[in-house]
Amino acid sequence: MIQFSTLMSAVKPKERSDQYVILAAMFVLNAHVATVTAKQISELLKLHLGAKRPANINASLRAYKAYVSPTDEGPPLRWSLTAEGVEHLRLLSGLALSTAADADRFNSDIGIVCALEYPELDAVLRTLGGKGAWKEVGDARHTHVYREASMTTVDGTKLRVIATTSTSMGLTAAAIATTHLVLQFRPRLVVMIGIAAGTRSGGKQFGDILVADPSVDYNSGKVALENGIREFQPDPYPIGLNPRLRSVLQKYRNAQQLFGEIRNRWPGATPTEPNRLYLGPVGAADQVIDDPTRVLEIQKNWRKLIGVEMETYGVYRAVHESPEPRPRAASFKAVCDFAAEKSASWQEYAAFMAAEFASEFFKREWASLWPKT
Repeated sequence: MIQFSTLMSAVKPKERSDQYVILAAMFVLNAHVATVTAKQISELLKLHLGAKRPANINASLRAYKAYVSPTDEGPPLRWSLTAEGVEHLRLLSGLALSTAADADRFNSDIGIVCALEYPELDAVLRTLGGKGAWKEVGDARHTHVYREASMTTVDGTKLRVIATTSTSMGLTAAAIATTHLVLQFRPRLVVMIGIAAGTRSGGKQFGDILVADPSVDYNSGKVALENGIREFQPDPYPIGLNPRLRSVLQKYRNAQQLFGEIRNRWPGATPTEPNRLYLGPVGAADQVIDDPTRVLEIQKNWRKLIGVEMETYGVYRAVHESPEPRPRAASFKAVCDFAAEKSASWQEYAAFMAAEFASEFFKREWASLWPKT
């Protein structure tokens, strides 16, 4: 159960209005489950705030009609914290504030995981309004720093977006960051946004978007000695996209107009050929590849491989094993190099393309992914 002190520390002292502390006290007293009296609220606030507690609890409760509700005339009069009151407290505090009624519903729309603060998360923050449009949210006792912003779709739907970075590159760190994100904020969709190495097949360009379908842990398997020769026998447990998400993404394979619009927003150099979207197997492992023969080895088992990177499988696996209601998962990573042909010169452009495409896709297609009922 959440502590009152946690709710107090979630906001700055000047933001601890009478309304905030009373709603916080009601939540701690489980008024969203069982009714409480003004005296119970006053006693809790006296314990924590002393003389600084609100003076007339009953009068305040009567003024908060949207957030609290009297349940009987008493005496004493008893009050419940409404669903609107819980949601209002969530917005004020930035905390998930899970309740028994929340077990079967989502609390946010899009959860974004990036491996790097720069250039990946930086590109995401810039795409959705700039750094000033984001605020830090979540419980400070958790390892990761979470930022929240809103995204408005083409039909006017306002989406709650939460973004974070893992503590380091790699599958394990990405899986942990994703698990914490899911448990705290319960997003409908978890999306990995960032940069990756592309394969040379298909005429890929810097900035092309790679969507992992499936994501493959290409290092998972058995090393065996056969006839005096050591060989690797893969056992990768691939994880693919939600079928509806895959179907909607197919429309963007040759969306040259959209990619052209995105490229025009980039102030620097762009590739000579148009950018495209690729859906296919993307390999993931805790290793940086700087050897072209390693890519060829992976392609022996995944001939349609479109790229390699270090995090997406951890994200997909964490989502795949998360509690119900389980979110969907996707990965939008743009080509910044070609494995053995390492270069940092296209990283910023790739991060920009990945963030911008993801934003455009969800603004345009959210209603197709989650139709209103």
